[in-house]
Amino acid sequence: MAEIFICSESYKNNLDTIAQHIKSKEKIGVVLKDNAYGHGLLEIASLAHQYGIKSVFVKNEFEARKISYLFQHITVLYGGISDNSLPNIHPTIHSESQLDLIPENTSIELKVNIGMNRNGINSNHLEEFIQKILNKKLKLFGVFAHNGYSDDKNSSFEDHQKIFQQIKEEVKLLAKKKGFQTPRFHSLNSSGTLRSDIIDDDLVRIGIASYGYLSTDFEIPNAKNLKPVASLYADKICTHFLKKGSRIGYSGITELQEDSYVSTYDIGYGDGLFRFNGKQKKFFTADGFLLLPKTSMDCFSALSTQERICVFKDARKLAEVFHTIPYEILTNLSSFIKRTIV
Repeated sequence: MAEIFICSESYKNNLDTIAQHIKSKEKIGVVLKDNAYGHGLLEIASLAHQYGIKSVFVKNEFEARKISYLFQHITVLYGGISDNSLPNIHPTIHSESQLDLIPENTSIELKVNIGMNRNGINSNHLEEFIQKILNKKLKLFGVFAHNGYSDDKNSSFEDHQKIFQQIKEEVKLLAKKKGFQTPRFHSLNSSGTLRSDIIDDDLVRIGIASYGYLSTDFEIPNAKNLKPVASLYADKICTHFLKKGSRIGYSGITELQEDSYVSTYDIGYGDGLFRFNGKQKKFFTADGFLLLPKTSMDCFSALSTQERICVFKDARKLAEVFHTIPYEILTNLSSFIKRTIV
């Protein structure tokens, strides 16, 4: 049965790398959305809890409830919450229409658009919006933003951080003026955190770096210490000894250049492994076996007789083949694949 091994030592190493850079473990919030970037929500949540993480970020209330017993604060990035939701679950507010869907006395986080123009309220309406939050008897637990230029080596990153700094100052003044508790502030993701020498937010949101990757277009020295956490393995279904010229799989797109042993392994595009169709460059598994197109829904073929092979230990290799980023490779992996912490 296909299996994903989660290296606890590598995960701890990655959080240690962040903690050493920001000089604090307490300021680390980890992002566990989308099944912990494909690594397994419960598995990664348990490791984060063991490390001492108090704040996490998930996609929806469904994910939040599954790990509610592990963390002090769980921010739901998208969607509303039910009337009987738990007090440590904080929905994110992106627009006024969401306010009517949130029960009174709920502790919320407010997202502010600082220039990515994706999600969050317009900063020009900050005071008006906060007053509506107070009128609806909601608790403003946090105010945050997402800097969409953390991966780029230009001044846009710093420019947008200055905008968030202005927002923080405005919210602090409003807290004094209107008598509510100053919320926590956060704006930096993985690359934004590692590229910043000074961090005066209350929290950093660490997603992809905790899993061992960055996707910047420039070098960040600390990123060299990150180690991929997940390794994907597949088990053999059967083996055939085939003569030179034999064709394999759908459309017979692979034609053997010599007599070979060919085995099939139990993971395919139905499990989230991207589909090799013969148009990509050659891909060798982590243990050196050539993967043969076309990939099927439930299996792939390889020049191997091994009972178990390692498809990848580093998702960047597969991402290069498909001209994408590790995020897409990892989050695509089916939740039905067994995850094992080692």
